[in-house]
Amino acid sequence: MAEERRNRRAKVWGSAALALVAVVCVGGWFLIAGLPGSDDSEADNKAASAKQAPDDVRETVEKRPSGAAGHLVASIQDRGVKPDQNQETPGTWATDKVLIKGNDDALDAVEINSGDEAWSQDLPGPICAWTKHITVDGRTAIVFKDKKEDGTCNQLAFFDLDTGKKLWQAVIPWKESAFASFPNVTMTRGVVSSAWGEGSSGYDMKSGKLRWQRKETGKCRAGGFAGGKDLLLRVDCWTAGHEPIYKIARIDPLTGKEKWRYDVSDGVGLVFLVSSEPAVLAVAAGEAGVSDLISLDEKGKYRATVRLDGGHYEVNCDDGIVYSAVDDCSDIAVGGDQVFITSGEDIGGSSHHTNRIVSFDLGTAKPVVKFEAGPDQLIYPVRMSGGQLLAFRTGTDNYAPFSLMSLDPRTGKEKAFFYFNVLNEAKSLTYTKFSDVIVENGRIFFGSNMVRGESIKGKSVPQWLAFGVGSAG
Repeated sequence: MAEERRNRRAKVWGSAALALVAVVCVGGWFLIAGLPGSDDSEADNKAASAKQAPDDVRETVEKRPSGAAGHLVASIQDRGVKPDQNQETPGTWATDKVLIKGNDDALDAVEINSGDEAWSQDLPGPICAWTKHITVDGRTAIVFKDKKEDGTCNQLAFFDLDTGKKLWQAVIPWKESAFASFPNVTMTRGVVSSAWGEGSSGYDMKSGKLRWQRKETGKCRAGGFAGGKDLLLRVDCWTAGHEPIYKIARIDPLTGKEKWRYDVSDGVGLVFLVSSEPAVLAVAAGEAGVSDLISLDEKGKYRATVRLDGGHYEVNCDDGIVYSAVDDCSDIAVGGDQVFITSGEDIGGSSHHTNRIVSFDLGTAKPVVKFEAGPDQLIYPVRMSGGQLLAFRTGTDNYAPFSLMSLDPRTGKEKAFFYFNVLNEAKSLTYTKFSDVIVENGRIFFGSNMVRGESIKGKSVPQWLAFGVGSAG
């Protein structure tokens, strides 16, 4: 079975290498002097993260490469997805050495630049929970189902992403029921944490040993964790009339003890944890998705509310029904006491689309800075890099290339890391609402969360699962 899986995994290069090409002459438009950020006399971002320990969650500060042309540095495909069948491909990670993709009941990794298979890890069952976080020394956690245990989603494993070595495995005390959502998993400062409804637990990163365990009582459940710089827990409760009530608790990751608790206002249908530090919540108060962003201070006290004006601004969060991923929100970033989100698309004519990134002060909820995508382009925040915002810009007219951008919230100026094009076969991976987007070591990576099999004349067509682009300079 394992050998069959390896045989159907597509190799990286060959014809695939032509799918993303270095953009060196797209009409020459981006090489013209005077484009935003083309003035290299301005000093590059010199912000640096405080020195991190190996088991801290990684917060890299990216350096802008010298070359403006981007090229394919890694890709992962699968030739074995059955036609007209959906296959889940949860989780995408990247280090300076490898690109890693979750693929149903396996983890596949390829070497960056060479494209060779780095390692492959077959699992006893499908991946059912994962975290986007990676430690400074390149480790992460996933939860998968165990076929020997009737497919229960309770196997927590910790992996070295560079080597594929499983460092330890623990069993989450979760039992499946009609009303139980899957466990979720995250990481914070030396601890891997999981919430599974009836309770939550923390495991030591080095040994995998249980550090603490919490039990939820009464009409409340452990809805899920958000990790990173700190650890937040969403506690889900219900009224006698079965209306949801949400509470947010800051948890000490080393002891599991509660530091503070914030009660979300009544009438909120769902809450997502956008950032653990500073604490930022995305709440759905109506029926049209996320309606507001709420910021809290270091003691869990209310600060401000950013209203999304009925869809004028967009924040896209997974509904948490399948994977309990309460921190899974795309096209949003938090840093410098600001939150960065996108506007809705402006549409002019049949094919002209554009939007912008707008930041809001977390203390006052007032707008601070705006970055326009430009004609026939769309722009999306990815993450902070020191004091800079990294963003992904797409072209919508089949002419303007894609690009990885560095935006300066203090000056409103922007600089391009590099430009690149993507063939139609891989473009679906660049739809940020449905895919993972990662920037690591000066490169941008895209990964699918689900693929659908296709065939031509009865033969399966390779499905793109992930790819990465870096500077050709």
